Amino acid sequence: MTDEPPGERYFDRRQIREAIAFAEAGGIAVHRNFDYYHGSTIRGMRRERPFLHVIGLRPRLEEWGRKYGLRPEWIQPEKRRRVAHYDVFGAFAQELIERLAPPA
Repeated sequence: MTDEPPGERYFDRRQIREAIAFAEAGGIAVHRNFDYYHGSTIRGMRRERPFLHVIGLRPRLEEWGRKYGLRPEWIQPEKRRRVAHYDVFGAFAQELIERLAPPA
């Protein structure tokens, strides 16, 4: 048996509980969120569809984010859970969906 944490996994909108549980177990959960934020701005960037949350324990999330050029200060804080998340959107979010989502 290996002690390596789970890797990345995609979760649909209605799978938030499963995504959080996967992240709490040490994985990186890529969760499809609603596209409500389309057109708004964050950190000087315009948010475009699709919109995802990338959820994980902070140390794992920071490590994951560094691989993709995301800054640790962009992590949204932990609240009622032990996990935090990045908001990702647009072309980068679409690339994650194409790489991780199961075929339709």
